[in-house]
Amino acid sequence: MTTETQTPTVKDFPTATLVTAGPWASGHQLDPRPALVVGPWGGADFADEARMVVVWYYTMGIPVPGLSVQAMFPHELTPLDDTLTTMDQGTFCDIAASLTLGRFAYDDGRDLIDAVNRAVRERIEAAPATRRS
Repeated sequence: MTTETQTPTVKDFPTATLVTAGPWASGHQLDPRPALVVGPWGGADFADEARMVVVWYYTMGIPVPGLSVQAMFPHELTPLDDTLTTMDQGTFCDIAASLTLGRFAYDDGRDLIDAVNRAVRERIEAAPATRRS
């Protein structure tokens, strides 16, 4: 009996998916670390034909193309069982604060910024007791 495993595609990694992957630095792949999917390489208009996913390694600092923002093949990514809404509060706050300080090529970060803003609202709605009047 043969078990076929499906090769992941760009569509398996929508914007704001938390993943782990090894970023590249000076021609060497580093140890895997957490990242957020920014979107398909080339932007949402190319989602159907994109072969790579743009990710932001948020533990490496603000978004900077080529350093903390890199294109990765889907088979290099491992999805995490966490979301922006359920992840650690401190890490989420760091992401939200850092996101707008950096830059993305071709305005690719717009969908991720929208997803983070939605997660802020969801977090507030999930914890009404902590809201200030």
